[in-house]
Amino acid sequence: MGNDLIDLQHRMLVLLCRKLDIAIKTRQPEQTIRWIIVELKKFTEFHFTSEENLMHEIGYPSVGEHALIHTELLVQLDMMLAKISHHREFPEDLLYFLNKWLVQHLAQEDMKIVDFLRLAVHRPIGEELYEQYLLAPGRTKT
Repeated sequence: MGNDLIDLQHRMLVLLCRKLDIAIKTRQPEQTIRWIIVELKKFTEFHFTSEENLMHEIGYPSVGEHALIHTELLVQLDMMLAKISHHREFPEDLLYFLNKWLVQHLAQEDMKIVDFLRLAVHRPIGEELYEQYLLAPGRTKT
């Protein structure tokens, strides 16, 4: 998106989806898969809060609509998790849903924020500190 903090979180979401994929393919115990799903859900909630805070900070005009999309995803996610726990859905179904949703959401909705952010008068709080805290020691931004 052009915001180091949000970009890092997006990479983390992809990493957690990949972690779930590996756990499924290596036939990890059901409890292990459940823990990963909980981790993924909690990180998704954190990410949405962080992204919504960014939108407020920069004065993004469609923050309410974007937050509603986040809420709808969390409702869908809760329904899928309930179905998985009752063995009416499989973790693979959740993974497919999340991958599809993530790609579409990034390409469509989050790109609107990117476009606004490029020209935003109000900059994200602490933006100048991102490089210091988000890059691994010894790495430089590319």
